[in-house]
Amino acid sequence: MTNKLILLVAMTGVLLSCQSEKKTTAETRTEAVEEAADKAAREMKEEAAEAKAALAKRLDQLDAEIDSLEARASKATAKSKAKLNAEAKELRAEAVRLRGRISNWDDKMASGWRTAKGEVEEGLDKTEAAIKKLVADIKD
Repeated sequence: MTNKLILLVAMTGVLLSCQSEKKTTAETRTEAVEEAADKAAREMKEEAAEAKAALAKRLDQLDAEIDSLEARASKATAKSKAKLNAEAKELRAEAVRLRGRISNWDDKMASGWRTAKGEVEEGLDKTEAAIKKLVADIKD
């Protein structure tokens, strides 16, 4: 009788340990969904970082062009100098605003930083066009 009792307890223990290791279908699906969500979040962060780096590079180029414009202004006549300095000041303010817009992308959801990216790209395009127009006006 003791052998049967020991055998019964041992079999129960083995069966319980086997049962605890098996995952239910719901648990397996949950893990798969969590892994997919984690992967999507990582990819989104990488995409945001790449976009941020590309726009930061464009902003650096914009700053260099504004610096060049200010250097030209220092050599211009008084009337031209005032106009160029005013334009440079506005362009610099826009560049600072655009930098601020991309500085907090890490805190935003994909839709938020993508919207901000579009706004920053549009602002950069307009500012770069303004600089080109201003430089063309100076040459004339």
